[in-house]
Amino acid sequence: QCPMQEMKPQTNVLDLLPKLKSMALADRAVFEKGMKAFVSYVQAYAKHECNLIFRIKDLDFASLARGFALLKMPKMPELRGKCFPDFTPVTVNTDSISFKDKNREKQRQKKLEELK
Repeated sequence: QCPMQEMKPQTNVLDLLPKLKSMALADRAVFEKGMKAFVSYVQAYAKHECNLIFRIKDLDFASLARGFALLKMPKMPELRGKCFPDFTPVTVNTDSISFKDKNREKQRQKKLEELK
């Protein structure tokens, strides 16, 4: 048994989202982890068996994306055909974000060459 208690909002909370966004712009690993976390969260919500409580149509995707410090919305079936006026993607081409890890970046560049 777990009694419910009201939680009061915390004051003096630091806004870490700008720092997280700059980290994602500086390292592709951070960018990809944020995207994967967002996708996993949305998919878990969509596939949860208690869909009376966890209703995907009630999710505020724009706020959720900002909370995950996303630079752009991922392409996924759950978001297809939806508009997000409250979410502003970065103007930077996210394909140009490189890995800080030189070996991972070499592998990524090699894959990009193969795709061409």
